[in-house]
Amino acid sequence: MAQRGAGIGLEVTRTMIRGVLLAHDQPGRVAVAVEVPVARFHDHAVVFDALVRVRGELSMSPLPTRVAWFPTRSTMQRVDATGLTGPELNSMRHELAATAGITSTMLVDAGARRWMLALRWDHSEAWRVQELVERAGFIDVAVEPSPVALERVLAPGTRVARRDASLHRSWTALYDDSVPLAAATVEALARESPGLSIATSSIGLHQLDEILAEPELADEVGSITKLSLPANAIPTELDVHLQLDGDPYPPFPAHDLRAPQRVAVALGAAIGAAGLAGRLRPVDVLTPTQQVGDSAANPWAIERIIEPPLQIAHERPSRWQRQRRRFRRR
Repeated sequence: MAQRGAGIGLEVTRTMIRGVLLAHDQPGRVAVAVEVPVARFHDHAVVFDALVRVRGELSMSPLPTRVAWFPTRSTMQRVDATGLTGPELNSMRHELAATAGITSTMLVDAGARRWMLALRWDHSEAWRVQELVERAGFIDVAVEPSPVALERVLAPGTRVARRDASLHRSWTALYDDSVPLAAATVEALARESPGLSIATSSIGLHQLDEILAEPELADEVGSITKLSLPANAIPTELDVHLQLDGDPYPPFPAHDLRAPQRVAVALGAAIGAAGLAGRLRPVDVLTPTQQVGDSAANPWAIERIIEPPLQIAHERPSRWQRQRRRFRRR
């Protein structure tokens, strides 16, 4: 039986899967950390085999699992949803879908405020990842954006974080009061992976007050990141200050699978799975509905059919019945 404080976190990229097992009875809580490469992410069998290997090295016991996922060309931006009722939240989701093409959202509570994270990503690919993780034997699986998972282990006051998860796979996120303000994938160029760079100050957040289009948001987040983070600095495990349920995370060396620059995102996902981050909400997906119009092909038609009047057939009396009637008349 799973207990509070025990859970599994996965960071899934197109070339690497990282996993962390948290145990409530282990010193430092981190029981196992694992990395498994993925050769062909488009191949279901290859990804499934990698996930089975991850589960075999982490734990065979049933534990809740959170998957951090933020593929290329994904963006995220928060919208104030404080005090809105259920119908009003649904109206906001439909408005985002109609005006910005955003069909995935996530609610995050921060004190008395509630934020809706407007998420642009391929939700069908996220469902595929979740299905493969469940088929590999993990239970209670939920997929969430990687910037949301990373926030759970960042030190207070962190405003900018850049994650170089794998080769040619990088994203950056802006934070405000422990809530992601915006996030987008950026060019990796010659960045060393895995890597994590953080900054406690940011410049130029005034242009993020309204929902931006995908290229505009990516350019804005990338510009703020370049101004806030040193371009040529290579952070080490001593520069990345992570926290695990309020306690400082040990600075394991870079070659250790438990190094903070390796397991930061998976560690945040594991904290959510272990129930150490309060109430967690799933990603809500607004599936588009097809509207029937003049250009839609209708495979059926309705035609009114005139029914003929009902005719009651009269049975002809038998020979014996005709003879009896004749004798009665006589």
